[in-house]
Formats: sequence, structure tokens, C-alpha cells
Amino acid sequence: MRQQHKLLLALAAAGALGAAHGQSSVTVFGSIDLNFTYSKAGSASTRAMDQGGYLLPSRLGFRGAEDLGGGLAAGFWLENAVLPDTGMTQGGFGRRSTVSLMTKDLGELRLGRDYTPTFWNVSSFSPFGTVGVGGSSNIIEGWPLGLGRARTQARASNSAGYFLPRGLGGLYGQFMFAAAEGARGAGYRGGRLGYESGSLNVAAAYGQSAGGVETYRTVTAGGSYDFGMVKTYVNYLRHRLGRERQTNVLIGASVPVGAGQIRASLARSDRSGPGLGTEGNARQFAIGYAHNLSTRTTLYSAYSRISNCGNAAYVVADSSPGGVAGRRSSAVQLGVNHAF
Repeated sequence: MRQQHKLLLALAAAGALGAAHGQSSVTVFGSIDLNFTYSKAGSASTRAMDQGGYLLPSRLGFRGAEDLGGGLAAGFWLENAVLPDTGMTQGGFGRRSTVSLMTKDLGELRLGRDYTPTFWNVSSFSPFGTVGVGGSSNIIEGWPLGLGRARTQARASNSAGYFLPRGLGGLYGQFMFAAAEGARGAGYRGGRLGYESGSLNVAAAYGQSAGGVETYRTVTAGGSYDFGMVKTYVNYLRHRLGRERQTNVLIGASVPVGAGQIRASLARSDRSGPGLGTEGNARQFAIGYAHNLSTRTTLYSAYSRISNCGNAAYVVADSSPGGVAGRRSSAVQLGVNHAF
């Protein structure tokens, strides 16, 4: 019965997409990413096939747009996480599920489950993004939910977002409000403003949510500059929930070499709160090389090491053994990513 139910859902989705195709353009997109990872945490080690080691996790999505006339357009975006090492998916379109109305002059109104404004600085201003053994999120407490599992560090459900139009002299921005719906909801509001011109890209963002008694707040600021021979990154993040707080600082660089690039980053986390004092700190060093076989296919490698202090027990990979407080975690990763 469960398999029949899944088949009916798949047929219904295919029918809906077919109907949409008659009215608007529909694109299937995504990426398949698999890697071999050898990781250690304390004295334990593991070898595993993992996914999502290069810039973005494996995903499958559908997006489309329709010209409504008079400069107005409608669009949709459905994106799901996939696990190609096992052939499974993570239920629903949990990465993003939105519908939009947009105009060239006024910008975009977007409704649904979407990335928060504070997510983009953490992802954009790191040579490794937020994934893989070098990911900037490895030493961010509670990622992707937030301190106390606030549920809105990377994404927010039930959201209404507004994006500034292009053509504002390099200025860009995102503003979001999400309603708390029932005990499982987490209300959110936040915004991001940035400036991009030529080789320079800088942005700052603020977000807060109140899914419980205390308010969860995040502040980020960062930027990148492409000198041609090297592209540099810097990012600052501070989030807190009640008396618990954490500050993360990252610097990084990517150097083009032939058909690929060398990537490296150094990050530090300082966490404090009840029972932690100032002994929840960690440092992460990562270096890797990505080689582009084509515009769609990339071979990549990376090495990362996290030095935990005191109560910190971060690990460099999802497949790593459980973190050990105050002990080092490290990993080597070799993989391939194909985007479509």
C-alpha cells in the first residue's frame, strides 16, 4: 500500500507538471554528488561513501516561469534533497518550495519555504560553501537549525519574502517574514542588504525568530573580492539564544589553476553559555582542489581539520564518528559532482 501511495503521488506530480508546461516554461535541474571520505574523531575513524562535498548537496528540482504581460511574471521553485549513495530522498521539497510574482522594476514577492537572509552570507562568502569537509557550517552550532534547534538558521517555512529589483547600481537585498504556525512553527523576520560591482561583493544580514520562550538572533557580515590571481573571502557570524552565544569568523581564498582552483579557509568559533564558560571554542583549517572536467562535471578533493577545545566536539563530515569533546576531528575527501 505504501508503494502504491508513492506511485499515485508521483503520477499526480507528473500530471501537475504537464499541465504547468502548457502554460509556462518548466526546467528540471539539480546535481548528483558522491565522494569517498576517510574521517577521524578522537581515536575513532571511519571510511564511507558520502554525498554533497562540492558547493551544494545533491538535489533535484523543478522551476518555471510564466509571462503574465505588462512586465509581470509568475514563477515557482520546488527543490528536494537526494541521497544518491542509497538512492533515497529526504521527504518532500524541504530545500525550497516557493511561488513568486515578479517585475523588472519592482522586484520579487516570494511565498513558501525559502532560505533566510542570514543564510546567504555563510554560504556565499566561503570558498567551500556550507558543505563537505571544508564547509563553513562545520563549526557553527546547531546548523542548519540554530541554537536550541530554533529551526530558522538556514531556512524558514510559511515565509513571505521580498527581493529588491536588479539595476539599482549594484545594490541588492532580501527581506523575510515568516509566521509561527502551531507548536511546530518558528516565527522569523530578517533582512539582508548587499552591494556587488565588478570584483567586489559585500553584504550584511540580521534575523531573529521566536519559536519558544527566548528569541534566537543572528547577525552576519561578509564579503569577497576577486583579484584575478586569487579570490578572497571573509565572513563574520554571531548568533545567540538567551545566555548561549557563538561567534564565528572565517577567512578564505580560491586560486585558479588551469581548469580548476585551489581552495583554502581558516575559521574560528568561540561559544559561551551556561555550563560552557569560554571552553567551547574550535578552529577549522581546510584546503582542497577542484578540477572542472566540463561546465557541468567537477572532480574535487579536500582535507580538513577541526581542533576542538574544552566542551567543543565538532566533526568535519556527516559520516564522521561521534565528536569527542576537546579532541581533534579530521577528514580527507575525494569526489565527483555533476550538475544538470
